[in-house]
Amino acid sequence: MRFSRHTSVSGTCLLFGAILAVLPGCMVGPDYQPPDVSTPDAWHASLMDEMKVSDDGVGAWWEDFDDPVLIELIRRTDRNNLDLRMMVARIDAARAAYGIAGSALFPQIDGNGQVIWTRGNDDFAPDNGDFSDFSQTSTNENLSTGLEMSWELDLWGRVRRTMNAREYDVLASVENWRDMLVTIRAEVASAYIDYRSDRARAELLELAIAASKIAVEIVEEEYAAGTIALSDVLSTRFELRTFESQLPPIEAAATAALNQLSILLGEAPGELEALVGDAGAIPVPPAEIAVAMPANVIRQRPDIRAAERSLAAAVETIGATEALLLPQFTLNGGIGFQSSSAGDLFTLSTRYWTIGPAFNWSLLNWGAIRNQIRQQNALTEEALLQYQSTVLGAFQDVENSLVGFASSELARRDSAAARDDNLQALVLAMQAYDAGTVDLTSVVQIELQYLNAENALISLEGQVAQSAVTLYKSMGGDWTPVVPGDDGPQPVAPAANSVATADGGEDQ
Repeated sequence: MRFSRHTSVSGTCLLFGAILAVLPGCMVGPDYQPPDVSTPDAWHASLMDEMKVSDDGVGAWWEDFDDPVLIELIRRTDRNNLDLRMMVARIDAARAAYGIAGSALFPQIDGNGQVIWTRGNDDFAPDNGDFSDFSQTSTNENLSTGLEMSWELDLWGRVRRTMNAREYDVLASVENWRDMLVTIRAEVASAYIDYRSDRARAELLELAIAASKIAVEIVEEEYAAGTIALSDVLSTRFELRTFESQLPPIEAAATAALNQLSILLGEAPGELEALVGDAGAIPVPPAEIAVAMPANVIRQRPDIRAAERSLAAAVETIGATEALLLPQFTLNGGIGFQSSSAGDLFTLSTRYWTIGPAFNWSLLNWGAIRNQIRQQNALTEEALLQYQSTVLGAFQDVENSLVGFASSELARRDSAAARDDNLQALVLAMQAYDAGTVDLTSVVQIELQYLNAENALISLEGQVAQSAVTLYKSMGGDWTPVVPGDDGPQPVAPAANSVATADGGEDQ
């Protein structure tokens, strides 16, 4: 129904006011409630040896390694990593989708205009059937321009539910960015540790090769003198060739780790050599690592937060779909000018306006909307199970990381003790050689044993550092920018609605 231009607008205003009063109060569909998850009170006691409990997040964990190069690498990563920048683009796209959904709350106004010329015979159907004479033709002109308005009245909350779903999508995309940041930082630290470990092993192998060459020279001289058998010469040469064969793969691995660092930092391979250099110690994790309790891990890990927000978006979409079962009311109107002459188009006599409500109700859709609701309920159930699976996976990650860190640290200690014993044996052998009680060949063999022990220790030191990085990442890492105000991506969630987090607090 439409109101004519002569109808009093008082009835329209009353209807308008009544509709606006109803708008905020009615929303169909379930309201989102954060899911309850079963969390252990603490980690297994055997895994917490030499660990301390913390109620806070892990913070800037890379600073605990006390390595200026690692700190600089993380800073450059936050600013230049291409994957992080792609995630920021996805956040921008999600925000745009939120804006699109929100625009439906307001009237949609379109401008239009047209000119139509028609030409025809005044006596279009002559009795004699002769259509060749168009001398009695005339041309008519019709011009119109104006504004057309359409406003969907969100009586059942379809638009608002859709807005809430898109807002949760934005929050999920922010958490995905944070999860990417945590992962990228861990990958940078891991690649840097690999590079330092490979370089240390390469330097040790170079020492082993030098010592093996001396041993070969000695046994060749003894063989020439007839004091040893040929098998001793071949055995010593075998040791030298073995050490030499191990060096190229380790150097290649170090180069690959450095190239990986460059890619993570958004730089061309080779540009980091000046910063990293060839020499440098393997980063050493702190002697004591603070471990968050399970409930805090849920609040800290971005992947869990993202899964929770995706679940919330799915729940809100149920209400938006259920609203399609109800009639959709719109308020339509227009204002403009219409005339048969261009000179009279914008005169008072050619103006017009229209206003009136309308509704649309899908009464016979053969169950399409109900099946859409069933489909959305199933997707919501899947999102809930995905959330629960993510939580359980997080608990598994932490406990596995605790096991890995504890076992690698114990192995490192045993290896360090074995290396110290070999070093003491080497010192004693050199003293005996100076006293003339031991030949040089024996000293060289003991030195090679010491180098093997040192190589095993280097590998385990790198493994301990890697295990510490994995542990930090499993607890949620840290997803705040390194330098406030830096040029790197720093997405912020929209504040159009107050969206609660899984723990009941407001999103930060």
